[in-house]
Amino acid sequence: MTEGHDPKLSIEEQATLWVLESKDDPARRAAAMRWCDEAPEHRVAFDEVEAKILRLDAAGESLRSSQPEVQNSPSHQGLWKLAIAASVIGLLVIGVLGFKKEAGQPQGQREVAVGGRVQDDPLVFSTKRGEVRKVTLADGSVVTLDSDSRLLVWMRSDRRDLELDHGRVHFEVAHDRSRPFTVMADGGSTTALGTVFDVERRAQCKVNIVLFEGKVAVTPPCQPRRVDGPVVKRYLEPGERLRYSPAASQEAPAVPEPAPENEGQWVTGVKSYNDETVGSILAEANLYSQVQLVADTPEIANMRVSADLHIRNPQNVAKHLARSLGLTVEFQGNDKIILKK
Repeated sequence: MTEGHDPKLSIEEQATLWVLESKDDPARRAAAMRWCDEAPEHRVAFDEVEAKILRLDAAGESLRSSQPEVQNSPSHQGLWKLAIAASVIGLLVIGVLGFKKEAGQPQGQREVAVGGRVQDDPLVFSTKRGEVRKVTLADGSVVTLDSDSRLLVWMRSDRRDLELDHGRVHFEVAHDRSRPFTVMADGGSTTALGTVFDVERRAQCKVNIVLFEGKVAVTPPCQPRRVDGPVVKRYLEPGERLRYSPAASQEAPAVPEPAPENEGQWVTGVKSYNDETVGSILAEANLYSQVQLVADTPEIANMRVSADLHIRNPQNVAKHLARSLGLTVEFQGNDKIILKK
């Protein structure tokens, strides 16, 4: 059990205190993450409060600056935190009740709504380099964010809208035919009903979609709006992918192609490579660490290897490749590993 707050407080109240305490304190942030790992509902509550607490920061700072004696009193500081907690929870409850009343939503269905402004207030999930994070959304869908990713989520009564700002996300969509699940990236969309798929965006107009289960309809990114007809959709079958690039977005349309067998394995952290170049492996491993792997020469980068690698561990990747290909490993400072002959 994580060191934490009074268990008599609601999960939402505890989450709000964790968010406030961990904003500028790495130790409390680590403790908050352990609390989130104890139960899915902890993580959901923490994410919801964190996304909304910024809206109260300005008001909170104004209140504290106008009452310096309260700010410097530990007892009053605790009361201030609880007051902010009450404000946040009040906004959450009012938003949910207001949205249910407006939409006629069944009382047993959980909905993400704050302040009655569902359309304008997305939940924001993000990861830093090296972090992979799994989140269960309010509708039961599960999203896994890859290293250095940012995802915005709007849960509405008639549809589920998401936007991938950057990075890569694995989607396991809860089936709900009445509420389409659509992921936007650079103006293109991937729409599913009950499906498992990846969407990746690492650069402007460079978007990859891979389908593992079900079926999706895809519209291309970075396309000018058409006034003479609907946007052409592509449909993927399981085991297929679509790859869009900045050049291709203006030329011939992308077509579905077979996806490599190891697509999606990044979620587990162990990836199987079959006759892959060293350069490609290093590029993927470098997504997960500040320690960068470098091939000393183009010849080494073009070497091919088959291996099962822990791609989030650069030292493991370097040593495994060195053993397999007869290379040596040189550690340069704390942030670079060079593969040499």
